[in-house]
Amino acid sequence: MTSISTNNIGLQTPPIIDNSLVGNFNSQSIIQAELAQYEQPIVDLKNQQSTLNSNVGDYQQINTDLQALQTAAQALSTSSGWQARQATSSDSAVATASATSGTPTGSIQFVVQQLASAESMVSAGSVASTSDVVTSSPDYLLSQGGAQLGFGSLASSGLTLGQHTVKVTQASQAAETTGTVALSSQTGISVGSTNDTVNVSVNGTAYTLTLGASPTGGYTGSGLLSAVQSAISSAVDTSTGTTVNLSSSLQAGYNASGNLVLSTVDQGSTQSLQVTGGTALSTLGLAAMSTASTGTNGIVSVDGTSTTISTVTPGGSVSLAAPTGSVTATIIGAPSTTGGSLLQVGSLTATDVSTGNGSLADVVSNINAASTGITASAVQNSAGQYVLQLASSATGTANDLSVSTTAFAGSALGDLQVASAGANAQIQVGGSGGYTLTSQSDTFTGLLPGLSVTAVSVSTNPVTVSVSPDAQTVASDVNTMVTAANTVLSDIQKYAGYNEQTKQGGPLMGSALLQNATSEVQSIFASTVGTSTLGNAQNIGITLSAQGTLSFNQSTFDTAFTANPSQVSDMFTQGGTFAPSSSAYTGQVSVSAAGAGTQPGSYAVSISQSAQQAIDTGAVLSSGAVSAAETLTIASGSTAVNYTTTVGESLSQVASGINSALAGAGLQMSAQVVDSGQQLQLASSAYGSAASFSVTSTNTASGTTGLAGSTAGTPVTYTGIDVAGTIDGIAATGSGQFLSLSPSVSSPAAGLSLQVTATGITSATNLGTITYAPGIAQALSSLSTSMSNAATGSITQTIANLQNQSQGLNTQIQFYANIAAEEQKMLTNQFAQLQTTLGMLQNQSQSLGSALAGLSAG
Repeated sequence: MTSISTNNIGLQTPPIIDNSLVGNFNSQSIIQAELAQYEQPIVDLKNQQSTLNSNVGDYQQINTDLQALQTAAQALSTSSGWQARQATSSDSAVATASATSGTPTGSIQFVVQQLASAESMVSAGSVASTSDVVTSSPDYLLSQGGAQLGFGSLASSGLTLGQHTVKVTQASQAAETTGTVALSSQTGISVGSTNDTVNVSVNGTAYTLTLGASPTGGYTGSGLLSAVQSAISSAVDTSTGTTVNLSSSLQAGYNASGNLVLSTVDQGSTQSLQVTGGTALSTLGLAAMSTASTGTNGIVSVDGTSTTISTVTPGGSVSLAAPTGSVTATIIGAPSTTGGSLLQVGSLTATDVSTGNGSLADVVSNINAASTGITASAVQNSAGQYVLQLASSATGTANDLSVSTTAFAGSALGDLQVASAGANAQIQVGGSGGYTLTSQSDTFTGLLPGLSVTAVSVSTNPVTVSVSPDAQTVASDVNTMVTAANTVLSDIQKYAGYNEQTKQGGPLMGSALLQNATSEVQSIFASTVGTSTLGNAQNIGITLSAQGTLSFNQSTFDTAFTANPSQVSDMFTQGGTFAPSSSAYTGQVSVSAAGAGTQPGSYAVSISQSAQQAIDTGAVLSSGAVSAAETLTIASGSTAVNYTTTVGESLSQVASGINSALAGAGLQMSAQVVDSGQQLQLASSAYGSAASFSVTSTNTASGTTGLAGSTAGTPVTYTGIDVAGTIDGIAATGSGQFLSLSPSVSSPAAGLSLQVTATGITSATNLGTITYAPGIAQALSSLSTSMSNAATGSITQTIANLQNQSQGLNTQIQFYANIAAEEQKMLTNQFAQLQTTLGMLQNQSQSLGSALAGLSAG
């Protein structure tokens, strides 16, 4: 039986086991075919995810477009975006001009009298060669701008090489007294034997000044001043009876108000002046002084080391100590006759340079290498000799050469002499009856705020500079906004519209959000007019086509804007009209700003407290002048100024002096005389609780300004008050004169900010109704913001939702991927087992085949 079985197996071996099944069995193809039904859900989900991600990209592009529209529209949504200005000159060969945004429109006429120039010096002598030694001093001190501080020249002695800071920390002041009567413009001033003497004490010595009798018809103001100056030059020493020329000790002049000023020529604490009596005091506006006026020392530091100068003499010199060595400074020789300071607060940088081997070549090279703004040259003259020339690189008197003129006197070069004095540019504004302006350079910036005028040449012919709205710049901004709006409309059509040519809709077709955005953008241009009376945008060159696209005609816009710039801007900007509850409140409420969510409409405005400045009102002085001196310190934040009053100084003079100090320090406040000239008042420019200043006085006795309360040395603080009230019946936040609703309040007026200028209100008062109109640009800005805001924008939220949906599909994809992986694992194992089984059968087949072959052979 076994033989039969074996025989039968042998005969059937080839068909029983097909070896090709083992070698060519493609299990992976079979597995993949089996897995297709499991992987199809994954493919479907990934396709869905891809569509979502593509939609996200499309919405992101539209969001980017809206952000660009918001930026362009925001620039035109307030009046500041319509302040572009252009300046034109009637003769650009004489003067050119430019204007910044917001420069007041109008014209100004002037004559260019002088161009700015830089100072230069040249040596009086010359040397044969640049290698000739011209100084034995090892160094030379270079500085500019000394005249601004009161110095004519600065020379070093033992200073270290390099930069040094010279600073006047306290201005010097003469002993002086100021009259209370403006005399300079008067005529017919009578002086005779009954009113011709002034008794004074100068530096402790008593003198009598006797004025000459007035001519027929009396003195003019200038004639009277000459009489006083003549009396000074022939004063009588009352202790000896001798006639003395006091001109080197005492001087007289008129201040800016036309009042007579008597002051010592020298300045500092060694100087004293007292008017003790005389018959001419009333005529001159002077008064006998109970105590002498004393001068103020000048204090100067070099690299932090201070020197107090108790006697400052015009044309004199002083030695200033330094940490190492010293500086010798000459004082400018022109004394002030109107109470000015010989030494004035300020600082400069001086650079001590090496003179090398002392040769002209080394001196020139080392000065130039220091890069101080002073250039040196060895200039060959007609005789073939070399002279030293120094020149300032900057124009104007503030950049004068404050250098020693005698440093090379020991050589053939001799002293340095001024070859060309530094000069300021000068223009005469408004013709012969106008005023003169000067500038350190040829450019003037004080004619109008934002206007810059550059003098090009001197001319006797007037130049007219005109400032007008810059239609071209504004038109460019409007075109940018229209282009941005077109881009929004175009991309919405691309992604959500229907293409008539391809007969296909965009991937976002059917989006109500985008359809609404298109309608709103088109509606804004078609119907929004703001507070303008010009009609719709078509009247200024913006038209909407039948295809829904915008076009901008600049020519039409330029014509409309040139004819009526304010009405054109009103069509674009946020604004409003105010209907007052009483004529007393007309024009006292206006729209300052609005938020993206502020809705057009009318809103009631009521306030319970008017905004106030920080105000300090002094004591009532019936004479209109102070009778006791004091030093006032006025401080705001970290900035403070000082002003010292003098006995007999009028309140208007005090106010003028304080205003000058405040302006110089950049403090936004002012002084004025109120109550018919009997009180001095300080007031901040700003309103509200953020406006604050303090006043301290060295003397609060009767006869002083009374600005600092009753305790000398103790600062008194004055603070403004914020406006308080409601908008649309909702409590608003006050800041200065601005009343604002938070964007988060529940009101269509949310985000609205109003400027309220009504004064004197301290209880709830209905001012009237403000009607807010956004204008084209503001409406577009609000729409863009509402759609693209990073936190709350409707498109931003749509993008986030789509991204969340896309990410949510990852869970489902992973679920089906896990099932497919398990199925693949199972099939792989099954086929692996099958492969093993087939291998075993093959082995058995081979064994049987060998056995049968053996039997056959036997």
